[in-house]
Amino acid sequence: MPDDFATAIKEEILSTIIQTRESSLNSQFPPYLSKAQAAKYLGISTQTLTEWMLNSNLHLPYKKIGKTYRFSRLELDHFMTSTGGDH
Repeated sequence: MPDDFATAIKEEILSTIIQTRESSLNSQFPPYLSKAQAAKYLGISTQTLTEWMLNSNLHLPYKKIGKTYRFSRLELDHFMTSTGGDH
């Protein structure tokens, strides 16, 4: 099998895996998350999420609406990508 063909197949498989994962996440998590949903989405406890919210050095993106906190899934993705997700 030529290398170009094998590379093309690998890229197509990777693309399909990424699309499937994104589709799965989209069906499991709405665009804007509650505190509990955000913690689950990030794979952390709600206590850890609260600690991250209180840590002004992290700049965790969230909005407070009245007494409710909301987290944009896209902003959380960017946060984890830009910080390396290793807090």
